[in-house]
Amino acid sequence: MKQFSLLLIVGLSVFFAVPAAYAQPDSLVTYTGTIINKRTGKALPGITVIYKKLPYESETGYLKTNSEGKFTAYFRAHEKYALLIENEGFIKVAEMVDPLAGAAADLTVERTFKLIEGGVGAVLKLEHLKFGLGEATILEGSYAELDELAEMLLETPNLKIRLEGHTDYVGNPTANLNLSQMRVDAVKKYLVDKGVEGSRIETKAFGGTQPLVRSTSSSDRAVNRRVEVRIIDDSRKN
Repeated sequence: MKQFSLLLIVGLSVFFAVPAAYAQPDSLVTYTGTIINKRTGKALPGITVIYKKLPYESETGYLKTNSEGKFTAYFRAHEKYALLIENEGFIKVAEMVDPLAGAAADLTVERTFKLIEGGVGAVLKLEHLKFGLGEATILEGSYAELDELAEMLLETPNLKIRLEGHTDYVGNPTANLNLSQMRVDAVKKYLVDKGVEGSRIETKAFGGTQPLVRSTSSSDRAVNRRVEVRIIDDSRKN
């Protein structure tokens, strides 16, 4: 009797370990998403979620997150879907969903989406980006913030940005313009080296033509030396 019980348990273990990839064509994957504010970590209720079956958009669904920031969709196991999450004041998230990718053996998927405050035209400040004096060499203390920016871009492949370089307005205007261009080019290279497509990053140099403050004090001049990240597109092009 003990031997039979052991065999039964082993048999059940094998049964439940069948990979999700072997799901039947008409099987449904339960896809549960949780949407939070990336900055605050708080759940976002009432967010619109749209999905469309690819390639012909023959199935379309419109969902709203509940009070806990959650939504649940039921996707056909062997189909592909386009998923769009959008809400005013946040950058849109657009991605393709392969329901079986990462699905558990019981055909469930749980995902967390972190929405970033902003939208087209919004400017994100790089508060900790530092360069060598009069140089375009990025200092080591800047890496953590640039890594966060790269991660954001990799998580939101629909996003396109422009890096805008500024110096203070003291000194030769042409030299300042060239320096600001070299600095945004250095930031772009850093992001590309982290895996971000270069076609998603534009650059523009302003030199010292757009100071935040007009003062010759060293602290105020430092404020004017900056690289800003402007969101110029958040719609994926197929």
